[in-house]
Amino acid sequence: MKRKKIWKAVVLSLTLACAVSGCAQGKKHGLDPKKPTVITVWHAYNAFAKTKFDEKVTEFNETKGLELGIVVDAYGYGSSGELDDALFNSANKIIGSDPLPNVFTVYPDSAYRLDQLAPLVEMEEYFSAEELERYRPEFLSEGVWGEEGGHKLIPVAKSTELLFVNETGWRKFCSDTGFTDEALGTWEGLVSAAEAYYRWSGGQPFLGMNSFNDFSVLTAIQDGADPFPTDGKSVSFAYSKETARKAWDAYYVPHMMGWYKSSVFNQDGVKSGSLLAYIGSSAGAGYFPKEVIVDGENQYPIECSVRPYPTFEGGHGYMSQRGADMGIFRSGEAAEYASAEFLKWFTDSERNIEFTASIGYIPVENAALSSIEELEKFVQKSDNAEAVKKSVTAALEAMQEGKFYARRPFENSYEVNELFSRSLEKKVELDLNELQNRVENGEDRGTVISGFMDDGNFEAWYQNLMSEINGEINGEINE
Repeated sequence: MKRKKIWKAVVLSLTLACAVSGCAQGKKHGLDPKKPTVITVWHAYNAFAKTKFDEKVTEFNETKGLELGIVVDAYGYGSSGELDDALFNSANKIIGSDPLPNVFTVYPDSAYRLDQLAPLVEMEEYFSAEELERYRPEFLSEGVWGEEGGHKLIPVAKSTELLFVNETGWRKFCSDTGFTDEALGTWEGLVSAAEAYYRWSGGQPFLGMNSFNDFSVLTAIQDGADPFPTDGKSVSFAYSKETARKAWDAYYVPHMMGWYKSSVFNQDGVKSGSLLAYIGSSAGAGYFPKEVIVDGENQYPIECSVRPYPTFEGGHGYMSQRGADMGIFRSGEAAEYASAEFLKWFTDSERNIEFTASIGYIPVENAALSSIEELEKFVQKSDNAEAVKKSVTAALEAMQEGKFYARRPFENSYEVNELFSRSLEKKVELDLNELQNRVENGEDRGTVISGFMDDGNFEAWYQNLMSEINGEINGEINE
């Protein structure tokens, strides 16, 4: 990482400021306002989120940091994957890698693996029980592992998956077909609406998913079973054929039939008019298009509506819990204490609301989650504020009725979750490619699709999934 050490000038200016103004005297946990402690923060915030984070870092350095003698030096990576690579290279002391930061954003599975290489601070050392109780329990719980169960991550900004709809197009479809909003609340209703929309629109797909994300694990939780139960010592994989079939019918079948069509950026499908809805992150609400652009000369405005993540009929209303947390590497008392003070300051209720709501994320403290009206004040400052406002409102309203599912990190959980979350997505990709090739070679499309709908195809996928994941959990495969 090549970058100018601008923070040196910051340290000098803060030191001079302390000398002139007489900062708080005395040392605390090794901190000295006259000799500021510099802590490095690596994160993966981008675009507008990075701008807002940098503003908060500057504010901290000029206020609380100045008072205590702490300077935060923040560096942003292009993506969470790029940041993970840098962290693991540094933890493994790969030649050419940078020293580990003091604070870093991370997902639980990656944090678990990092903790085996470079120990993380247990937050109980610097956070009181009362301070930890301020965070929403599901957000805090995903940073707990090990026999003693200490908290090794602090939640900072969260998001969830929601259903985004071109309300203008949906109303027209409902008017012509008799469908109601009730269909958008369940997976079964979505599939039914998508099939009808495909016929009504002359072959257009209805829904896309920006990423497979948590669909697989949530379908199991919604159906009443944790797919990764533990007896306290080991983890197993419990995914009944009945639950797997529900997931298959809700994802594989509509994709193969052409009722769904998913890509990385399904917002573009709504913008072109080729999709009516998509399931995506609440944090991406600002990208919902304000109009459909048919071509260079034909376009029209659309209204956005945002609804909770669908559930199975009769199922439990669990939601996905996304968004990186922050951890602290072991580095000595002064730096660790300084890092904790920054996290406390940054996640303070009012300050956290300002950061999260303005970029479409969900705040993490209980007090910050109690008022939709308070969040909306800051949403108005964001781009495409109307869509962001609806996203935040839908997320908070859904939270009052449902629960967030918090993944538990365990040995090989990163690899296991990758296998589980990508399994159906890969199956769809492979079979769609085969479908296209066979049709291009002259086979009848309907006949080919009918073959894919055969129970044997589902059975083969299910048995392969069970074998792969059980093998990974039991350490029988490494790839």
